[in-house]
Amino acid sequence: MSTQLDARIDTQAIPIRNVWYLLLYAWDLARWQDRWSGQSESAPNLLGLFARVLASCTSDLLRRQLGRIIRNRQGEIRGIRGKVDFAASLKRLSFENGRAVCRFPEPTVDTLRNRILRSTLNRLAHDERIRVGAPGAKFKRLRHDLIGVVKALDGVKLISVQSSDFARLQLGRNDRDYQLPLAICALVHRLEMPLEASGDQAIAGLLHDEMVFSDIFEKAIRNFYRLHLPDCRVKSEQLSWPDEIGLSHVPIMITDTTIETRSRPLKRMVIDTKYYSDHLVRRYEGIGKFRSEHLYQIYSYLRTQESRGEPYRCAEGVLLYPSSGGEFDEAMLVQGHRIRIRTVDLTMPWQAIESSLMEIVRRVFVN
Repeated sequence: MSTQLDARIDTQAIPIRNVWYLLLYAWDLARWQDRWSGQSESAPNLLGLFARVLASCTSDLLRRQLGRIIRNRQGEIRGIRGKVDFAASLKRLSFENGRAVCRFPEPTVDTLRNRILRSTLNRLAHDERIRVGAPGAKFKRLRHDLIGVVKALDGVKLISVQSSDFARLQLGRNDRDYQLPLAICALVHRLEMPLEASGDQAIAGLLHDEMVFSDIFEKAIRNFYRLHLPDCRVKSEQLSWPDEIGLSHVPIMITDTTIETRSRPLKRMVIDTKYYSDHLVRRYEGIGKFRSEHLYQIYSYLRTQESRGEPYRCAEGVLLYPSSGGEFDEAMLVQGHRIRIRTVDLTMPWQAIESSLMEIVRRVFVN
């Protein structure tokens, strides 16, 4: 199947549901995909969906109990608790009033992660962009729910969220309920700048930032195959050049997605995801041409590893691009390696997108 394809992504053509699913896969949170399926279908815009899911997740955290930390506090209290600060107590005449200045540990919900949640919810509650396309009653209900959750977090300080705040977060195994809401907060923070664009500005902003969407698309594809190919190892892989001299300045190569069978017969495929907001292919005199730099890259991943054994000598490669209309599917056979140039149409129903992705690997990995 082949078509001349203009790869400009039409942001208004991509359903919110598909963007939502891509994000869940990218965040390795596909387990949540059915919980808000109704909202993702009916949400008038992506930012509104983020607001609804964030309010719901935070409400769940409030019901279960917000994460807490222990902070050392000093204050004048009635009785004795922790360590008594005798100098401060004598200076304030605390003992004469049956009180004492003490230093003691105290649990608090005023943590960085909770500050980020409350501050993002408060920002969304006052963001007019969630009104776009939403019926008046639905918008008022959402804003009411957002303000209600912000008030319920009354013990948590409102802050001006910075990118560095997310770098400071540390989540452990017991913090899985924080993963999705904090991922939404991080993306909302990235999409704060308004665009001069009509329609869903959150989707437009997401796709306008090539670095952000390229990273999301790459991770979503890798985690999709990791989930749907349990009999295979799916990973981003570090490759070395087969330099026989051992020059120290030779760079390493890192694949987007490498898929290998766990058992014999050993099979191998390298998928390189690409995203460009202008064109997938260059055009010369009306004839579409594959991007040479992309072909060189996938060619290097395949050919430089042949000495490592038979699976590497027969490995297949895929250049995978997103599109917003039509699909492109071509294959080359280069020195024993099948290289496929393929698009996935993000405007299709999500089930069709999943089928399209599985079709790419079916011949090699699905019996």
